[in-house]
Amino acid sequence: MIASVHRILKFSGPFAGRIRAAYLFSLLKSICNNLPIMISVYIINSLMEGSFRMPHCIFLACLMVLVLVLGALFQNLADRFQSTAGYEVFAKKRMELGEHLRRLPMGFFSAGNMGRVSSILSADMVFIEENSMNVVADVVSDVFAQAILTAFIFSLHPLLGAVCLVTVSLAAIVGYFMQKSDLKNSRRRQQAIEGLTDSVIEYTEGQSVIKGYRIVGDSAAELRRDFREMTEANLDYEDRHMPWERLLLVIYALGMTAVLALALQLHSGGSLASGSLIGVLLLLFNLFSPIKHMYQLNTRISIMNISLDRLERIFAEKILPDEGKDILPESSNIDALELSTPEASADELVSVPEIEFRDVSFAYGSEKVLQHVSFSAQKGQMLALVGQSGSGKTTLANLLARFWDITEGQILIRGKDVRDIPMESLMSSISMVFQRVYLFGDTVFSNIAMGRPDVSREAVYEAAKKARCYDFIMQLPYGFDTVIGEGGSSLSGGEAQRISIARCLLKDAPIVVLDEATASIDADNERLIGEALSELCRGKTVIVIAHRLGTVQAADRIVVLDKGRVEAVGTHEELMKHCGLYRHLVALNDSSADWSRGRVSVDAAASEEKEACYD
Repeated sequence: MIASVHRILKFSGPFAGRIRAAYLFSLLKSICNNLPIMISVYIINSLMEGSFRMPHCIFLACLMVLVLVLGALFQNLADRFQSTAGYEVFAKKRMELGEHLRRLPMGFFSAGNMGRVSSILSADMVFIEENSMNVVADVVSDVFAQAILTAFIFSLHPLLGAVCLVTVSLAAIVGYFMQKSDLKNSRRRQQAIEGLTDSVIEYTEGQSVIKGYRIVGDSAAELRRDFREMTEANLDYEDRHMPWERLLLVIYALGMTAVLALALQLHSGGSLASGSLIGVLLLLFNLFSPIKHMYQLNTRISIMNISLDRLERIFAEKILPDEGKDILPESSNIDALELSTPEASADELVSVPEIEFRDVSFAYGSEKVLQHVSFSAQKGQMLALVGQSGSGKTTLANLLARFWDITEGQILIRGKDVRDIPMESLMSSISMVFQRVYLFGDTVFSNIAMGRPDVSREAVYEAAKKARCYDFIMQLPYGFDTVIGEGGSSLSGGEAQRISIARCLLKDAPIVVLDEATASIDADNERLIGEALSELCRGKTVIVIAHRLGTVQAADRIVVLDKGRVEAVGTHEELMKHCGLYRHLVALNDSSADWSRGRVSVDAAASEEKEACYD
């Protein structure tokens, strides 16, 4: 119990001092709560001895009132110090967690951790926030109260105090083993919550597929199983906890019985005054109430400890280092001395590539994805990455933006290693347009102006016009102030894509990464998005991740990837002459284009003709 209190204090960081200050008020509150019984024992003894007088009565009455007022005051002060500190602690921790998550590599979010993160944010942190300060206050108050009661019983008679101390010690030993058992069983319970959260997220996100294939009952089987596991974990926890609870109740009952029997024996032998015996009788049923209440908190404390374990494991996840101090040059023409080459001359200016991958290797865990990849793009060039699915195209783009750190080699922007550039400076230099657009549940204006809270409305309107989304935005119920659904659910795919392009136009970064933004878009939207992308890419260095090769034939350079290696680099014409893999990809692309136009090839060996697939 005390270890859990210390853990909360350590977790509270700079707010721990305020929580410790509340201990003093908890002690004073405990004294005030128990003083009335002690005063009562004194009054009874005085009455039985015949020494009680009116001045004593008035003084003790005033003392009783003062004790009650002070008890309420100390309770209020303890709550103020602890409760307000608790909410401030977790407001700060949520911000720290958000900053920590922002700096984690993307691999953390794609490794099945979303249910874990959701569970920690929605269940664990809320549970700790709502219970930690109350638990700390109650444990500290109970410890002080039990110590005061035991000391008072000692003052009545040492043997009674000894029995009381033995009972408290036995309860503490049993409580220690109960806490260890509860901690072990709490882990299963919290894992069940995490698994259930994962299943709920998967089930809700997959509703369109579930309904489209009429597998409602089958798809819910895993969800029902997780609900059963959650129920079983909770019942199992209670089954394992209750025997310890019953054993503690037996110890308290035996302790009270022993104190009562001994008190009667001592009184009959003349070793205990009648007033003290009455005091024992007044205290008897509350004698072990503090420690009893403290161990009734054990379930909450165990769950809180497991929740803290899970939260601390998130904080222990290795972040991407952001200790770079290099300033990104404004131009690709930089002083040769900055390159640290042996032949560097103080008066020499060297033109370096805008983007360069130099012998880059990368692995997801133990799975090698890229091996010794090298290529470069000059300022203002369009460079296309092509290859079969799984060849590493999107991975290369993610590495440029430092969503992960490479295993070997260097990625350079204007001669500077991306790991040596501050993350904020790096990300301000790169705009990314993904196939899968994510818009936040906010206004259209806020989604376009993301990251630039001080931007003018005129600038946002201009970006929207260039992105060919101004007209449809103005047709929304509240124009740019319309709140769109989370993930852009209230917009079509093409509309959401154009808003994401407007966001990039407003950012105006010198490097643009396009992950085939027109894939899976209807013809009309494809035309509008193509026009928007032309506006976005004008004067910029562009990397295109090409899934349809028709969009990249005009690229200045095309990098052909195969199984994580560079197969060839050149223009479309050069690759058609010298790269068999590129010719194969182009042939596959042409076949796919024929299908999209409504024609399908028949066996070329049998016939050179093509027949219509549909009118």
